[in-house]
Amino acid sequence: MKARVKPSKARAKPSKVRARPSKASSAPRKSVGTGAATVARLRGENRALRKSVNALMVRVEKTVDDQGSAFSWFQAAASLEEAIRQRTEQYEQLNLRLKRELESRREIELALKQAKELADRANETKTRFLAAASHDLRQPLSSALLFLESISEAALAGLDLDYLHKSRVALASLSNLLDTLLDVARLDSGGIEPQYADFPVGAVLDRIVPEFGSVARSAGLELDFVPSSAWVRSDMHLLETVLRNLISNAIRYTQRGRVLVGCRRRRDGLLISVHDTGIGIEREHLEAIFTAYYQVRAGGRARTTGIGLGLSIVERISTLLSLNREVRSVPGRGSMFAVVVPYGRPRGRTRPRAAAAGGAIRMPSLAIAVIDDDPGVRLALAATLAKWGHRPIAAATATEAVVQFIGVDLSPDFIISDYHLAGSGKGDAAIEEVRREFDRAPPAAIMTSDPDPRLQAAARDKGFTLLTKPLNLAELRALLEQITRQ
Repeated sequence: MKARVKPSKARAKPSKVRARPSKASSAPRKSVGTGAATVARLRGENRALRKSVNALMVRVEKTVDDQGSAFSWFQAAASLEEAIRQRTEQYEQLNLRLKRELESRREIELALKQAKELADRANETKTRFLAAASHDLRQPLSSALLFLESISEAALAGLDLDYLHKSRVALASLSNLLDTLLDVARLDSGGIEPQYADFPVGAVLDRIVPEFGSVARSAGLELDFVPSSAWVRSDMHLLETVLRNLISNAIRYTQRGRVLVGCRRRRDGLLISVHDTGIGIEREHLEAIFTAYYQVRAGGRARTTGIGLGLSIVERISTLLSLNREVRSVPGRGSMFAVVVPYGRPRGRTRPRAAAAGGAIRMPSLAIAVIDDDPGVRLALAATLAKWGHRPIAAATATEAVVQFIGVDLSPDFIISDYHLAGSGKGDAAIEEVRREFDRAPPAAIMTSDPDPRLQAAARDKGFTLLTKPLNLAELRALLEQITRQ
């Protein structure tokens, strides 16, 4: 019985050894990539060593039980001590390897985190640059487009008229490119929150299709539009961006023939489609073309050069709005691009637009206050409004506009002002100043090239129409038509 006291002490030693690796086993179990497999393998080796110690203890107890002499106890203790020393060294090496592995994983995680932060900062810088560049370029571009619109085609013939058409196409392409860059910047920044509402699809198509009509005619194409009385539920501005890109893309890749924009009612929603008789697309490219910067090189050349972002914006906005998009194409015959938009709940009836013979809209003359501190934009817009038959009063400030109206004994029927005026002035304050002087509140619109969505919300809250630069002339003309019918 006394002989069994000594082995109990020997057994106490490995029990301490077993406690040591337990600290390593409770270490953090974070791993990155293949490091998880390495840590798992090391822990497996740890478990195997534990099993070896347990096996040694069983062997020693069995030897003691078989021999029972003091010398046998001494031999067993010495053998056990050596085995424990070896296993302890192995445990220490294993724990050191585990520690190094975990430190390596932490270093990798820290490096990945720093790389992500650098990438996020670079992306934010790029987004701010694109927004600022688009803003600064829109001012002179808006002036150029307005001056071209103010030129009377009746006074031109031959090459001069042809050059005017080509200039409009070139500037329209540049305007579309700037719109694309701004849309990409907004999508990359994550600053777009859809504002869903029910509205007639004609409120969008009646405005944007005529805008592209002059571009199509200048390109020698026919742009047809089938009106629709259907109501949809979506974000009106984002849906307009999608349709603008589809129509622009159709005109760009159609050398001859026509482009058709129409709607078709389906069970899953309203199909808004853009058909063209362009160069067509091979089947293997039909999905890839919705990837940023992807352009099909074979089969024909586009009318104007793009950068391959238009359809990627369509894809991203369609995903944001949960719209299904469809595409069909036959090389050499043309393509069809479409989106399916959920139906909206109609509110009242939409009245058809009144048109005179020949399709031209005849508008009564309006006295319009034009407030902009940029003389190029101010004079160009005034010239365009005068060409349309209105009486514009152009001024750099609200006070100057009031003085001119009083001098000709008129009161404004409509006010249009740039948002950012000289001396930290704001367009909404200028509009309110003009309204106070004439003791009435004529409808008003704010022009801006600022993409800040908060500005758009503030303009809507105050009842102002927001017009983005370069001005969409078809949208402005439709707005003036609406005012004359009130």
